[in-house]
Amino acid sequence: LNDVKMFSQRRTTTSPKGFRRNEPFVKKRSFRRSFSSSLKKSGDGFSPGAEPWDPSKNDGELDPIRNEVLLRIVQSEISDEEVNKLVWRCLGYEMTIELDPETLTATETWRVSNKVFPNWAKRFPEPPDVIGVTRKYYPEIDQPVKEACASLTRSVSSEYKNGLKEQLKPLGWKGFKMEGLTPNMTRRAQAANWLVYYRSELRGVPIEELKRRRELRRLKEIEEGEEKKPTGGSAQSVV
Repeated sequence: LNDVKMFSQRRTTTSPKGFRRNEPFVKKRSFRRSFSSSLKKSGDGFSPGAEPWDPSKNDGELDPIRNEVLLRIVQSEISDEEVNKLVWRCLGYEMTIELDPETLTATETWRVSNKVFPNWAKRFPEPPDVIGVTRKYYPEIDQPVKEACASLTRSVSSEYKNGLKEQLKPLGWKGFKMEGLTPNMTRRAQAANWLVYYRSELRGVPIEELKRRRELRRLKEIEEGEEKKPTGGSAQSVV
C-alpha cells in the first residue's frame, strides 16, 4: 500500500503519502440515466450528482477513491482494514488519534460525527465492519458484518447497481466469476460499488440538498409504483 494515500491515519507505513501521478486517466462514465433526465425536464432547477474531484482544491492530490484505487480493492491489494476505513470516512465517521505519553503508542479511534449521513447514523452509531476483517463466517461472528454490508449495498440507487463493473471495465476488470467467489471478494466489490455511487451522487453535496433529492426520488417511485422495492430506493438511502 506504499503508493496509495487513503485518508489521514496514524502511520505512514499503513497509509503512506503520495498517489502515483503517472496513472492513466480514465474517463468516468455517467450513470444518471432516466431518473436524472426526467428530473431535469421538470424545470425545478434540480441537478443531481456530485462535483468531480478537483486536485487543485485538494492540495494537488488525486481522488482517493478513483478507479485505480477501486481496482486495488477488488484485487485484494488493499487490506480489509483499509477498505473499512475508506468507507467509514466517506460515510462521515471521524478518526482521532490518542498518544500514550509513556509508550508513545498511537491508538486510532473512529466515532460518529454530525457529518455521518442521518439514516445511516441511526442504524450504525458506531462504524461497522462491512468487510469481515476476521474472515470468520460463523453466524454469531459474521451476522453484524453481513447486515452492515447489506445496508450499504441496498442504499445504492438502482441505476448504479452495475456502476463498478462499468467504471473498471476500461482497466480490464470484468467482474468476478461465480467459481471461487468468496464472501470477502463479494463484500469488497459491494463496498467499491458503493464508493462509485458515493463519489458520483453524494460527495460534497449538502445534507439538505440530498434530502430534497431523496424526496423527489420518493415521489417518482410512488408515481411509478416502485415505492416498496426492497433495494436501491429512497427508503434504503443513507441520507
